Amino acid sequence: MRARPLIGQIAALSENAREALCEPLDHQYLEYAEGLVSGALLDHERTLLGPTSRTDYLRFAIGQTFIVTARRRPMSSVESARNMIGRGIAVESPLALFEVMATDVVDELSRMSNDVGTAFDRAEDLIIDGRCRKARPLLGAGRRDAVRLSRHVGGLVSTLARLEDIEDDPEDPTDNELRKMASRLVQHTESLGRDMQSLQDRARLLQDELNAMLNLETNDRLYVLTVVTTLLLPATFVTGFFGMNLKNLPFSESEEGTVYATLICILAAGIVLVLMRRWGLTSDADSEESRPRGPAPASRPADEN
Repeated sequence: MRARPLIGQIAALSENAREALCEPLDHQYLEYAEGLVSGALLDHERTLLGPTSRTDYLRFAIGQTFIVTARRRPMSSVESARNMIGRGIAVESPLALFEVMATDVVDELSRMSNDVGTAFDRAEDLIIDGRCRKARPLLGAGRRDAVRLSRHVGGLVSTLARLEDIEDDPEDPTDNELRKMASRLVQHTESLGRDMQSLQDRARLLQDELNAMLNLETNDRLYVLTVVTTLLLPATFVTGFFGMNLKNLPFSESEEGTVYATLICILAAGIVLVLMRRWGLTSDADSEESRPRGPAPASRPADEN
């Protein structure tokens, strides 16, 4: 509230520039009118520990001899520019200072994209090692960050690209400098956009691989459960049969009835196992392990002897 009257007293600002500095925003934008460049870029908030994942808008209005910026929170690009100037590095013009801040925004996005790529590397190692359960939360968080950064980079590319579409005015030296700066920034951001697209493609491939591995793991567990259930089914039938409260049941009067019933259960399970192997319903792992690992020996010629 204290900043609004101060901004209103700056006579060099146009009405559009004042709106860019004060009015609420929900998207990045940039416009060039009346010799002023105004708009807002999405930047990351900075704390004493460094940049964070929280974002807010860096508002600006740039003239030929001045630059005015506004923000509601401490922004990383402004702090980096302030540190650079504090080290004695000279800035030639307000547009050069804006380029420094915009370049810092792109560099910060590039650093975050590298962190996402590192997370994908760890998730890929876990998938290759067969630890898919541990890779799933890591890959999910990386995909969320990649989508958020890709949306941020896409908006930044389209915003900066508008500077290249301005019409040249031979009598205004600012136009030529503005177009050159926009060309450099767009080239930088487009390269980052391609990297983000590659990250998203890689994330989809890793997600497909993870889903395939999890499906295989689930199928293996269901297979084991099915085999165990099928083997125990005859024994369940036998125990249910001998558990009927009827007269003249087999072995009901025998001293060894329990042993006989147990042998029948084992024999029934064995018969089911043999039938399952004959019908190809069990795993062929045992038969595969018994096969020779090396190449098959070459047959001798018929006339060798």
